[in-house]
Amino acid sequence: MNVLRAAIGILGLALLGLVVWAALSMQDLHGSFTDQLAVMTTLPWGVASLVDLYVGFLLFAVLVFLTERSWVVAVLWAAPVFFIGNIWSALWFVIRLPHLAKQLSKPDWPTS
Repeated sequence: MNVLRAAIGILGLALLGLVVWAALSMQDLHGSFTDQLAVMTTLPWGVASLVDLYVGFLLFAVLVFLTERSWVVAVLWAAPVFFIGNIWSALWFVIRLPHLAKQLSKPDWPTS
């Protein structure tokens, strides 16, 4: 379990590094984030990638709502993923993985 949590944490940090790199990379050559996003949304694979990304965020939010006991806690964990991205979901998994494993091992989950 600890190895898996460490691997998820490392992947989350890698995503954070990638986001920082993208934010600081040659804006004078490629334009700002909004300029690049405008180009990306004109490309079929760009649209497909963005839809895939946000469907994944939605599935993560559903998982959070199924496993967290409090709706307030679930909202506080699920909502930021739509803005921060999978860096946030990696943090949730690192923190909640032992509880999640216990919850998933119940025979009547998610009805309990």
